[in-house]
Amino acid sequence: SQLIPQWFSDVRLEGKTAIVTGANVGIGKETAKDLAGRGKELISAGARVILACRDMARGEQAARDIMRELKGAKVVARHLDLADTKSICLFAENIYNNEKTLHFLINNAGVAMCPYATTVDGYEMQFGVNHLGHFFLTFLLLDLLKHSAPSRVINLSSLAHNMGKIQFDDLSGDRAYHPVRAYAQSKLANVLFTSELAKRTEGVMAYSVDPGMVNTEITRHLGRPLVAITKTIGFLLKTPAEGAYTSIYCTVTPESQLLTGGYYKSFVTFGPCFLGARIVMACRDLERAEEARTDIMEDTGNENVVIRKLDLSDTKSIRAFAEIINKEEKQVNILINNAGVMMCPYSKTTDGFEMQLGVNHLGNKTKCTGSERFIVIVKSITDNSLKASVSWLYPGHFLLTYLLLDLIKRSAPARIVVVASVAHTWTGLRLDDINSERSYDTMKAYGQSKLANVMFARSLAKQYRVSVFSLHPGVVQSDLWRHQHQCIQVAVKIFRIFTKTTLEGAQTTIYCAVESGLESQSGGYFSDCAPARCSRAASDDETAQKLWEISCNLLGITWQ
Repeated sequence: SQLIPQWFSDVRLEGKTAIVTGANVGIGKETAKDLAGRGKELISAGARVILACRDMARGEQAARDIMRELKGAKVVARHLDLADTKSICLFAENIYNNEKTLHFLINNAGVAMCPYATTVDGYEMQFGVNHLGHFFLTFLLLDLLKHSAPSRVINLSSLAHNMGKIQFDDLSGDRAYHPVRAYAQSKLANVLFTSELAKRTEGVMAYSVDPGMVNTEITRHLGRPLVAITKTIGFLLKTPAEGAYTSIYCTVTPESQLLTGGYYKSFVTFGPCFLGARIVMACRDLERAEEARTDIMEDTGNENVVIRKLDLSDTKSIRAFAEIINKEEKQVNILINNAGVMMCPYSKTTDGFEMQLGVNHLGNKTKCTGSERFIVIVKSITDNSLKASVSWLYPGHFLLTYLLLDLIKRSAPARIVVVASVAHTWTGLRLDDINSERSYDTMKAYGQSKLANVMFARSLAKQYRVSVFSLHPGVVQSDLWRHQHQCIQVAVKIFRIFTKTTLEGAQTTIYCAVESGLESQSGGYFSDCAPARCSRAASDDETAQKLWEISCNLLGITWQ
């Protein structure tokens, strides 16, 4: 546990009421102790905490332990057997009879990888306890949670949900039971339940969490060899107190910094659960887009992925795409300007613009992300770097942003992310030959288009007060090198060890799209998931304004 980063919050919870299931030991007990101690100076009574436990002797002992350690703590134990719906009903009845409010329901209890068994009501034990028990408990207490709004439901899931698949034709595991598969299914059910609860309920925020690898009693059903290994590497695992961090984080962090329906892990690393995201893939090559769509659905389990035609070298196509988005989508929360062309031979777009300036700056397209409240438009998803960003949270330019800006502003808080390049430092803007008709150099034309990206992000952030970021993804192994001389392509392959994979190249894009607290740095330029210094030319506000006016004139638009 020496390797686990520490986390602290001084949020106070006096006057609040919390229920923590499975709170007699481990993560649940540590969560309850933290909430109970969030009073003045974090040493006096905080929230009133109800320990919902199957073993009342251990539950009452846990309550005494917490109250002995925290002066004035308000902690009580109540009987709850999640494997018995009658017990759940009696527990809920007791809560309604004795509690006026309920602000936090932390569904922490669980069983892991146990031999086949069934609940009192005949359900497979892991699915019955980990999912159905908490599902029913939340249902019964939902009116009290709504009455106490704003309130929260935190469901403890696990990284194992990634391995899970809901066996709708064999939920009881009668046909083929495997303890690991059953556990993964129950943890996936936790994530899905959280996502649906967030969609269906007003005033009650819902979060699913992965506590990490924690040294607790939940490993008791593992075979002896695995138990022995767990004990041997115990020093590398989280302690129960550290495992409680993410649950506590989702309990006390201001709602404005969290995403209801979201999936959280490591308390500071946040990713909205991909299973709730709607992705609109905007692509020129529909055949490759379909291949990418299939990859995304297989990798993430998200079937809410659609394809829309978009040719960034044709303003008619861009306008048609934007018209569809404005008509069909209720909101666009993150617009990621990723598509581009790099150092190609001289050519022009359908509208007569130099290809790199026309695609990379004037007509590039975007992406936005989220869970059912969020719409994800993915530009050039056939590029592997965008595939990578979409599978984690789900990932042009001037004209498309102009056409979608009203929708983006209505979806606030929203972000626009512009993928530029360090190549913006290679040159300045040639305002007297912006279309490169007098002379054309592939590298300078590319550098000019990337410089335009950075300037556009800065100007947009200043003029419209939306959160906008430009970034350098790094030197990435992608199809962008296809127009280079064969010698350069060979060199790139030889030195690929020093370049980024598409997954690594997507990280700064993802960071700018989802990292909390970046609003104050709107208009900034980022590299390697951190603020970076752009070129002096990119910081020239007077030239940026001229570029803005020229861009509007070329496209025949007027920004209001």
